[in-house]
Amino acid sequence: METIKTLAEIVNEYKGETLEINEQTTFEDLGFDSLDKVDLMMQVEEKFDVTLGDDLVVNNMGELAAKIDELKK
Repeated sequence: METIKTLAEIVNEYKGETLEINEQTTFEDLGFDSLDKVDLMMQVEEKFDVTLGDDLVVNNMGELAAKIDELKK
């Protein structure tokens, strides 16, 4: 759950607004295009000190948080 909160902070800072983000929130819900996704992933990698890889496929914030938690172990 802490990972989702941190992801929400990153997304809100990136978007410049406060959005309600939960495990089911998708990139499409956030209005992200492919460039936004790449920028976000770079910020996520830096914040969490993980490498997500260029071939990572996640559909929502919950899947992204699970992957981050898995890599941090």
